[in-house]
Amino acid sequence: MTTQRKVAVVTGASSGIGHAAALELARSGYDLAVSARRLPLLETLAEECRRTGARCVAIAADVTSRADCQALIENAERELGAIDVLVNNAGFAIFDAIENASPDELESMMQTNYFGTVWCTKAVLPRMLERKRGTIVNVASIAGIMGYTRMGGYCATKFAMIGFSEALRDEVIGRGVRVALVCPGTTETSFFEKAERGKMPNASRLILGISAEKVARVIVKSAEDGRFRRIVPFLAAAYMRFREFAPNLAHVLFRLLSRMMERRA
Repeated sequence: MTTQRKVAVVTGASSGIGHAAALELARSGYDLAVSARRLPLLETLAEECRRTGARCVAIAADVTSRADCQALIENAERELGAIDVLVNNAGFAIFDAIENASPDELESMMQTNYFGTVWCTKAVLPRMLERKRGTIVNVASIAGIMGYTRMGGYCATKFAMIGFSEALRDEVIGRGVRVALVCPGTTETSFFEKAERGKMPNASRLILGISAEKVARVIVKSAEDGRFRRIVPFLAAAYMRFREFAPNLAHVLFRLLSRMMERRA
């Protein structure tokens, strides 16, 4: 007797964590709808997922559009069946001091990182509640737990995502739907280089990153067990715990680290 494969939707799947998460889900027995704005990259990913034995469809969508998010969920269910897992991963960062930050860039980050999560969640949630099953995994960041210098705009989007996730979790407890948070530290992808735009030349030497593949494995664990919050890697989790007990000192230490990252040789 064959076991029916579960169905997952992954946003921001064209690169980085989203790409790795889609492949890990496919290897773990999920059929997939992978989504982002860049369809050619998605088609390549979909073919990689199919080689694992998964069914996979590529669906272009801009998560800042409520209509696109609704269409993504509807098309995924039409192609693959009921959605068991939604991975809200789409997002980007631009690091700047708040006094210098572009209003357009601040608004764009909030529209993608936070409202993209909201619109996709609202599209899938009634379906999950009606079936009394489903897991929503929101990929946040340690920048949603603690504010960091020159990252205020990005931190705001991730703080918003975490607050949204905590409230949603309380609303759906006992109704068959689970809400999980994955909060990575710096990842070894192009994400950080694009975000810091050459303003932190010592960052790669001073901050140990975690691979997208390791984050992907944590996302799959969260999809399977629904555990509310996981912080990775271990050092990031330890620092967040330290921050709970000594918040002022934690901020002082990171300000010093930030100055070191910004120094040029």
